[in-house]
Formats: sequence, C-alpha cells, structure tokens
Amino acid sequence: MKKIISLIALILLISLIATTFVACGGDVDESGFMTLVVKNGDDIKAYKVDLSKISDESNTGVMAVLEYLKNNDNLTYTSQESAYGAYLTQVNSLKEENGNYIYLYTDVEKDFDVSEYATTVDYDGKTLTNSGVGVSQMSVKEGCTILITTISFGN
Repeated sequence: MKKIISLIALILLISLIATTFVACGGDVDESGFMTLVVKNGDDIKAYKVDLSKISDESNTGVMAVLEYLKNNDNLTYTSQESAYGAYLTQVNSLKEENGNYIYLYTDVEKDFDVSEYATTVDYDGKTLTNSGVGVSQMSVKEGCTILITTISFGN
C-alpha cells in the first residue's frame, strides 16, 4: 500500500512539474493569419500577420507577434519584465503616462477577463473582451483579433 501511495505521489509531482512549464506562456498557432490592431483615439493601425512566420522561441503569446512586427513592419514597442511576464509601456504612439495604461482586448475566449470589471469593444464586426491575462500569456489563434489601446485610471 505504501508503494502505491508513493507511486501516485510521484506521478502527481511529475504532472505538476510538466504543466508548470507548459502553462508559462500563451500559445501561437503555427499557420493562418491574425490581426493585431493598435488604436490611439482615431488613429488606427491594423497589421495582418502570417502566423507561419512567427518565431516563438524567446517570446511567448502576443509578445512573439509584437517582436515579429517590430522586425518586419515598423511597429515599435517597449516593455519591461515583471513577475507576470512582459509588461508593455509603449506600442507605437501609445504610451503609459499620466494615468494612461496600455490595455489589450481579444476575441480568444480563453483569455477573456471574467471578472466583474470586464469590458468589451467592437472592431471590424467583432466584439473583443479585455484580456484577463498578461501579454505574454495571451494566445494567438488563427483568425483572432488582438486590439491594443490605452485606458485611463485616476484622471
């Protein structure tokens, strides 16, 4: 009986360790297209991204898309590392300053904010919900739309 309990405990430990490494970042589909939108008031820049060209070796989730666009399509961004992954401080003309913060919306349901504070926006016939996970954990799926904008707190 003691051996069986030890074996079960070992299997649970191995499973926990394996899922810890898998759950670290958002996944990026290997093919298809997605749309990344940067919206600063009436200034809207939409990027159609071929996911087969995304290298997700050192970046995860939406960060891989941002890095690809930085290297191939004149998108600019700055970020800093936090306990929760990357934290965006600037994307193109969007800047974190004066109570404004970078805010992300998605149509990938598993990344939706499910709290009472969740908000939605409409873009190109789709309803997007603010992300409940960080930019590094956001999933990039074929056909998805990710919208980056700002939100104001404390003003």
